[in-house]
Amino acid sequence: MIVTVTLNPAFDHLLFFSEISMGKLNRAVSTLRMPGGKGINVASSLAVLGEEVVATGFLGGQGSRSFEGSLRKIGVTTSFTYIDQEIRTDFYIIEEKKNRQSLLIEEGSSIELRYLNSFKANFKRLLPSAKLVEIGGSLPKGITPDFIKELILSAEKNKVKVVLNLQESILKECLGSTSLFILCPDLRETCCIFGEDVCNPASRPKAAQWLLNKGAEIVILKYGDLGYFVAKKDEAWEGEVGIEGSNVIMIGVRDGMLAGFIHNYLKTNDIGEALKFGLGAALSTAQNKMNYLHSKKQAEELCLMAKVRKIA
Repeated sequence: MIVTVTLNPAFDHLLFFSEISMGKLNRAVSTLRMPGGKGINVASSLAVLGEEVVATGFLGGQGSRSFEGSLRKIGVTTSFTYIDQEIRTDFYIIEEKKNRQSLLIEEGSSIELRYLNSFKANFKRLLPSAKLVEIGGSLPKGITPDFIKELILSAEKNKVKVVLNLQESILKECLGSTSLFILCPDLRETCCIFGEDVCNPASRPKAAQWLLNKGAEIVILKYGDLGYFVAKKDEAWEGEVGIEGSNVIMIGVRDGMLAGFIHNYLKTNDIGEALKFGLGAALSTAQNKMNYLHSKKQAEELCLMAKVRKIA
């Protein structure tokens, strides 16, 4: 069983326009609304790939029932801690004529101590049945990186592998105290991680090595739209897959790649093969108007388009 942790989940609300006129009335051509948040997206793609997955985190308000219902429809088991506030909404503005996508993010609720304690008790209850825990996304008000460190230590005590899918500011506070299975920094807002520009091919090995030295078994770094650098102690690979057409949706693509990589690597123990399959899963997500991949079969077909190469 794989457990995903999303401490600050959101509804992803997609609004499709031909184009936006700023400062004027704009009517959406169509809309989509679905459960979101980095851990949620990973859970959804893992479920589509056939993994047994349990999604955890904090939920609240009137939207909780539909949020969980949508996840269960695609095979995700839910085990959330309920709070007394509404779940946040992130808005994706998609201008199809301009092939432009913009994201508006709500901050999220403040989490009280009683809810933190309830979540920790539930998390510890799930660990004996888990083989892997993925922790992803932003932190809501009331939660610091120290809370993430507590979860990591709890997983380590149960010999459960940990994947971190976090922003640099959170990630750097969680490193060094224990070993980690996979580190996949969230680089949506920047090309730099710990002072290294991953858009520069020469800088990727340096950034990856720094993270490996901090206790990671595997490091995954994203560059460009669908380019990835993957490294472990004595091996490194790069790979890309092209995006064809103007109507691809980039929401959840990176999480689809991570889910595909995890799914394949747990079976093959081969980072080159896992990277290739992960790229297929990423492209499947980009071609799907949801924030998870369309199907395992499509990911298997699309990974044949990926170009991967061993560089070390």
